[in-house]
Amino acid sequence: MIVQMTVILKLEMPQDSLILEKSQNWSSQKMDHILICCVCLGDNSEDADEIIQCDNCGITVHEGCYGVDGESDSIMSSASENSTEPWFCDACKCGVSPSCELCPNQDGIFKETDAGRWVHIVCALYVPGVAFGDIDKLRPVTLTEMNYSKYGAKECSFCEDPRFARTGVCISCDAGMCRAYFHVTCAQKEGLLSEAAAEEDIADPFFAYCKQHADRLDRKWKRKNYLALQSYCKMSLQEREKQLSPEAQARINARLQQYRAKAELARSTRPQAWVPREKLPRPLTSSASAIRKLMRKAELMGISTDIFPVDNSDTSSSVDGRRKHKQPALTADFVNYYFERNMRMIQIQENMAEQKNIKDKLENEQEKLHVEYNKLCESLEELQNLNGKLRSEGQGIWALLGRITGQCGICKKNHDQHLLLLCDTCKLHYHLGCLDPPLTRMPRKTKNSYWQCSECDQAGSSDMEADMAMETLPDGTKRSRRQIKEPVKFVPQDMPPEPKKIPIRNTRTRGRKRSFIPEEEKHEERIPRERRQRQSVLQKKPKAEDLRTECATCKGTGDNENLVRYPS
Repeated sequence: MIVQMTVILKLEMPQDSLILEKSQNWSSQKMDHILICCVCLGDNSEDADEIIQCDNCGITVHEGCYGVDGESDSIMSSASENSTEPWFCDACKCGVSPSCELCPNQDGIFKETDAGRWVHIVCALYVPGVAFGDIDKLRPVTLTEMNYSKYGAKECSFCEDPRFARTGVCISCDAGMCRAYFHVTCAQKEGLLSEAAAEEDIADPFFAYCKQHADRLDRKWKRKNYLALQSYCKMSLQEREKQLSPEAQARINARLQQYRAKAELARSTRPQAWVPREKLPRPLTSSASAIRKLMRKAELMGISTDIFPVDNSDTSSSVDGRRKHKQPALTADFVNYYFERNMRMIQIQENMAEQKNIKDKLENEQEKLHVEYNKLCESLEELQNLNGKLRSEGQGIWALLGRITGQCGICKKNHDQHLLLLCDTCKLHYHLGCLDPPLTRMPRKTKNSYWQCSECDQAGSSDMEADMAMETLPDGTKRSRRQIKEPVKFVPQDMPPEPKKIPIRNTRTRGRKRSFIPEEEKHEERIPRERRQRQSVLQKKPKAEDLRTECATCKGTGDNENLVRYPS
């Protein structure tokens, strides 16, 4: 019957208890051979980096993981069989039972901060923003460079007690966009902490992953070592008390008292740590030691803390600054919440009335704007109709002006009025591009120069006709031309004489040379247009008798040389 009850009890025990019991049995068998570091959970002990053990609390740690310097720090008594000098951790030297500022767990090995607080060495290594004064010795730890808003900002997903889930600082999973948060020691308990190899040159070689992203085999091995370490520390103290003689125990206690006196003296003479001038607020519920003291006070007062639900809503304020809803109770917190709620309700009502008045004004203005908009739309339609009528009338006037002003004598079109050029002889218009050769710009006209087209220039066969054409200029100017004769060329007797060329007067005032046409090719010229007939009428009239003897304006005498007759 007793055997059956023991079997039933073993079946009802949780899995962690079974693992702990197995690890205790395993550690009790191999305690003398295997030591586990409480920081990295490794069991590899070498001469350059041995696993040392505190002679007071029995905690084991690598020398490199704890920053032990062989020259300044003592060597542990259990490092070898012949060692006699005891070694103590910093917490045992100071004679305190510390509480970590970054997590709620009390097991493990600690380091002191510059402000006299205590943190786990593993927490200081894995929490971002924590610095060390001496990197080799990993002391003192500085927490002032870390943002105080991280305290209690996230909730640990591994804490069994919800009252301690928001204490200290939680780190996030290093697997990309994962949103899992946990304490460093909670992750160490689950075997989720990892460290980069020494060959890899990384600024921050410490990584933490959640259960979903961690390596399964590595996690299983580290969790097994953690449970073995916890049982080993408890069993080692009991075994050491049995193995040590009273003289050895007295020697260790005397040495420990010396270290504590030295630490007390160093604490009193230590300069005050630097703190920021501005006050950095931190929630009281983010301190695990404060919660333990409050729970102890409630226990002494006979108050059960289990009947009060854990309210984490006040730890993070909302976006608009409003306080969360409080359950009705005769407490100061609910009374403050009630008065604040009433004040906010009055302010909200006043704000709503003001906004309603503004809304009414805007609606009236909107109605007026709608009326004005409709009027403007109607006037716009009228203007568009008027614009269409004026456009059609303008197009008709433009066509009429095109017909009045004339059209090109070659292409018979009236577009590009600004490019039409008037011939001073035939009074016809020509586009610059329609001429042969085409012109690139308007020719310059002065009092003593004019422009005529190529047809009119070819029509003038004698100097007399050219003189007659010049006399008919609208401005009444007259210019005499002197015919330039060709130089006499030497012609050999055996060669026939060159055909005589007829000079053709220039069509432009400048930039062109005279051209000559042989007499044999004269009959091949194309027939001129109708304007040639007009020039044939222009004949030089004989001078009439001098009948103008008196000026009609100044009444002075004159003749045909200085008097002009106006048509009546």
